[in-house]
Amino acid sequence: MRQLLRQNKTLIFFFIVLFITGCNLSEGNGQGNTRTIEVGNQIVQVEIADTPIERVNGLAFRDTLAENHGMLFVFPDESRKVFHMIGCKFDIDLAYIESNGIISEIITMEKEPLDTPLDSLKKYLSQSTTIRYALEMIGGWFEENNVSVQTKLDLSQF
Repeated sequence: MRQLLRQNKTLIFFFIVLFITGCNLSEGNGQGNTRTIEVGNQIVQVEIADTPIERVNGLAFRDTLAENHGMLFVFPDESRKVFHMIGCKFDIDLAYIESNGIISEIITMEKEPLDTPLDSLKKYLSQSTTIRYALEMIGGWFEENNVSVQTKLDLSQF
């Protein structure tokens, strides 16, 4: 019974967030806006997440990512960021990126059971307090493509 209540709280929270932020879909670039960026020696198609609803939804409930596709989270300010894997069906590599475009951390976030309560999900907190961007790619992508910490990306268009 206790676990059922916990799961219901998680679902209620998720739908409240969607309801509250759902009214702002016209803000910013909107869902599905993609751009091409260079990451290391690879050309990558990124979906831009620059509104609250897009950042909350992230890659949740997708089955996979196409090759050399990802999601670039663009935040309005520099701060410590935290990500978690709610509703994610595959492992994700996360690069925390400073305002100057330099990758400061790369973390592999492992998928969790889809019914994991929000308060039980592992949190991936950035070490840096000056993160402005985050890039999510399919798990293992950064290592497979020899992209490491200190790699600089040109994110001036954002």
